[in-house]
Amino acid sequence: MARTHIYHYRIAFSDCDPAQIVFFANYFKWFDTASREFFTACGIPSWRDTREQRGIIGTPLVDAQASFKNSATYGEDIEIESWIEEWRGKSFVMKHIARREGKVLCEGREVRVFAMQDPDNALRIKALPIPEDIRAACE
Repeated sequence: MARTHIYHYRIAFSDCDPAQIVFFANYFKWFDTASREFFTACGIPSWRDTREQRGIIGTPLVDAQASFKNSATYGEDIEIESWIEEWRGKSFVMKHIARREGKVLCEGREVRVFAMQDPDNALRIKALPIPEDIRAACE
């Protein structure tokens, strides 16, 4: 079984649309936060530190998908379970499941890369091979 991490969040009024249900884009924001929290739980330093020490600026998205199963509203406590489903050469697949009291609200899938600033163009980034030590810490 893959290593997992659970990120807890209380839905705020500002997270909801006029119908008082969670605005869909917030799940992507929470999944992004849950991704970083996963790495923190695995002992990976902040992206500021990895940038300074190794040139790794973070894990930007190259693909994101979500399937919305049930609605949620403000004041509810949710948990987002996250794990890395697949490691590839320069990318990895991260999965997320948002639940309220065990009921699935949304399932997400992200493809991410470890990135550095492109040395040939400061306005671009460049994917790196998966660092073996980070992979080992996250498995």
